[in-house]
Amino acid sequence: MNKSSIHNEVKKYLAHLQFERNLSSNTLDSYWLDLKSYIEYMIDVYKINKLNDIKKDYINKYISYLQTYSDYNNDIKKKQTSSINRSISSIKNFYKYLNNNDILTENPSKILTAGKQEKKLPDVLSVEEIDLILNSFDLSKKNNVRDRAIVSLLYSCGLRVSELISLKLTNLLLDQEIIKVFGKGSKERIVPIGSIAIEQLMSYINEIRPKYTRNVDSKGLLFLSNRGKELSRKSVWNIIKLSVDRSGINKKVSPHTFRHSFACHMLEGGAGLRVVQELLGHSNISTTQIYTQLDQSYLIEIFKQYHPRG
Repeated sequence: MNKSSIHNEVKKYLAHLQFERNLSSNTLDSYWLDLKSYIEYMIDVYKINKLNDIKKDYINKYISYLQTYSDYNNDIKKKQTSSINRSISSIKNFYKYLNNNDILTENPSKILTAGKQEKKLPDVLSVEEIDLILNSFDLSKKNNVRDRAIVSLLYSCGLRVSELISLKLTNLLLDQEIIKVFGKGSKERIVPIGSIAIEQLMSYINEIRPKYTRNVDSKGLLFLSNRGKELSRKSVWNIIKLSVDRSGINKKVSPHTFRHSFACHMLEGGAGLRVVQELLGHSNISTTQIYTQLDQSYLIEIFKQYHPRG
């Protein structure tokens, strides 16, 4: 088994994940980067020419190698535990696949355990800050009508950016005040959409979207670039950054911040955890439970701010 054949095993595994497990392209890219780095380290450092040559000690050395890196000044820095854990998970899952398919009989990755990582509560925006951002768009510019509809939909429906850019016109059932969303693993869920978001979306669809589609096959996608093509994730990030800068909000805001804010505001308003889980498309309720911690943190902050003995 030479270098190219080892890489081929990784590619077969990725094909398995794509077609059997139906994972998203972003997840597949992450697996590829993790496993490519792992295999190339083994080849370069230990001169392996088959997967059986990789020993437990080699894997430990690789994880140690991952834990530090040199910055531009050649100062040694520590990598985040979350990045290391992702690599560990990729390696362990790869070996599980190799064992299950009788490609390898041994599993040297059994020694690996994920490090403890501190749970960070996500940043959220207040309702007032959401309004500031939505009111920051100059609607005399056609892109701003589209961009306001994007921000409005991210917040109204708690969408992931990947879900937003893949939305099609056929996913909109606005007369029923719902949209069909295809989340991780192409799982479909139905999400209600608020009346303000519907109004802003209709302004974009009726007045602006036709200007992007002249002589172009839009493939029925809802949000389009100036050339009538699918919007990139980077474009959505730039839209958010510009709108936050205009509104004067001094917070680190990403497209996902609107999803966090949606979840937090739903819980603050009295929605049950199971309802929020369903709306967000979380397969495991433990993922949704972080927002209950966030809700408690918000309550403590308000208490300290307003209680005379806070």
